[in-house]
Amino acid sequence: MRSARVHGRPVTAGPAAVSAAAERPASPEVSPEADLRTRLAAVARAHGFAGAVYMHVGHVLDGAADPSFAPAPRRLAATGGFDGERYLRRDYLRHDPLAARAATEFTPFAWTLSSLDRGSPARARVLAAFAAWGVEAGVVAPVQDHALGPAFLNLHRREADSAARADEGALLLEAARLHAAVRAAPAAFGETTRPDRLSAREMQVLRLAAMGRTEQETAAALALSRRGVQFHLARAVDKLAAANKTAAVARAVSAGLIAI
Repeated sequence: MRSARVHGRPVTAGPAAVSAAAERPASPEVSPEADLRTRLAAVARAHGFAGAVYMHVGHVLDGAADPSFAPAPRRLAATGGFDGERYLRRDYLRHDPLAARAATEFTPFAWTLSSLDRGSPARARVLAAFAAWGVEAGVVAPVQDHALGPAFLNLHRREADSAARADEGALLLEAARLHAAVRAAPAAFGETTRPDRLSAREMQVLRLAAMGRTEQETAAALALSRRGVQFHLARAVDKLAAANKTAAVARAVSAGLIAI
């Protein structure tokens, strides 16, 4: 047995390094979502944890310009009691301290509920939900995806459980492999941030609007009529459930749909 340190905390590493579960091909007999959960459960078991969460946060935590926009992760899969449906339904991402830290970190970090700052009533509700699900301690391995926004793998357990095994390099590799597998089949896993995909033209008019172009300038740049620009903007506003063009631009930027 050898030990590694995750941000200053000793974590015991067993002889098993990286499990093959995160990189094996999906079985054609099961859905991609079920296969991802199977991979997560195998990774958790390999390191002695009760469960695991994979979350592709995306760029939504960067876009606080539109406070009415409840951010949702691009993708979320979980095992071991973590209630992903409730997490999405209650808009917990906005106040999740683990997701916020994972979005800016580059190396794994250990955590316990008792060490996390409650901060606000909203954050306290998120942490109370974690406790109810038995998600009380663990190790997070971040993945920094510049194009589509950060993701992370969170191996979790009850705080009272015996010490689990983890290796910093192995966890980073597990997280990267899981993220690569999900990105390789994005349509199969589905998007949580947009129930109706924006068309290429809708993203073009939104991007030019974000750059400060007028409708007439956008029409000239894209060889459209002004009415055509208005049509595509209206469709984008509707798909993003935004109040107006400005809010649609803010939501598209925060969700990583367009880049300026």
